Amino acid sequence: MNAREHWTIVSTAPLDEGSIRRLVGDDVGASFDVVVVDPRTEEAAADAVADADIVIGDYTFAVPISRTVIERMQRCRLIQQPSVGYQQIDVDAAAEVGIPVANAAGGNDAAVAEYTVMAALMLMKHPVWLDAQVRSGAWPQLDVAARGHFELTGKVWGIVGFGRIGRQVAQRLRGWDVDVAYFDPVAAPAEVETDLGVRRLDLDALLTEADVVSLHTPLTSATHHLVDAAALERMKPGAYLVNVARGEIVDEAALVDALREGRIKAAALDVFADEPLPEGHALTALDNVLLTPHTAGTPIEAQIRIIKITAENVRRVLRGEAPVNVVNGVAVDR
Repeated sequence: MNAREHWTIVSTAPLDEGSIRRLVGDDVGASFDVVVVDPRTEEAAADAVADADIVIGDYTFAVPISRTVIERMQRCRLIQQPSVGYQQIDVDAAAEVGIPVANAAGGNDAAVAEYTVMAALMLMKHPVWLDAQVRSGAWPQLDVAARGHFELTGKVWGIVGFGRIGRQVAQRLRGWDVDVAYFDPVAAPAEVETDLGVRRLDLDALLTEADVVSLHTPLTSATHHLVDAAALERMKPGAYLVNVARGEIVDEAALVDALREGRIKAAALDVFADEPLPEGHALTALDNVLLTPHTAGTPIEAQIRIIKITAENVRRVLRGEAPVNVVNGVAVDR
């Protein structure tokens, strides 16, 4: 493809025009306009991107880039998602018309891995509950044992999905005297398993053995409700579940039942099937679940890396180079 003389960048993310222009810079060898839109309907979104050369997706996922929207794109060279997740984009529809969709892979791996370990420790040691008790005048030094006050040392930790984040979790568990196992349809290279001190199990075995199960797999048709009632039944009664992947990987209704009935000890959830979590959701009534609003991957450092990855991919395309981190298999020959 020949480079254009003038480009139009359309952003559906809540970023201001000046910030996008500064991030992309003026040294890309091409002139460009930046248009920031906030379409409220599918038709408005389709109109907004019809003449875009590059589309920046919405990291809040509020603006879907559906098949209808994609089919209106007349000249788009790249849909760049400024986050790791891209569930609001119909990547198959984009592939059918030859538009690459790229994400900001790697930008928040460390942040999510840190959150994962922190969340498990919080479930085991109850700092939020203890803080509230002390502030109220109580001194539950002995009472905390009744809630289940445990060490991570000596436990079996099961990682479901052994990609970048799963491996970073394993890396952070080194030195904790933890037996780390993983399940992934694709085995990691032997040298990676050796270096990280992990072993591969099938999913049933992992669920049966693990004291902590953390989820790091993408959402696909195969992983939708991967953790369902049957999977929860296979887990240890005292096990902990940490989900930092996608809400739909867990059958939330089955999880609520398992937590209520004590079939697993507790869960930490940063992602949900519906976000924001609906008011009055059954999970909010449970005292053995830690709930956070999809913030595991949003520390300042991670946000900066994601913005830089996004801007550099836009810069690559403006320079006539192929984008990286393409998630829908579209090969672009620049």
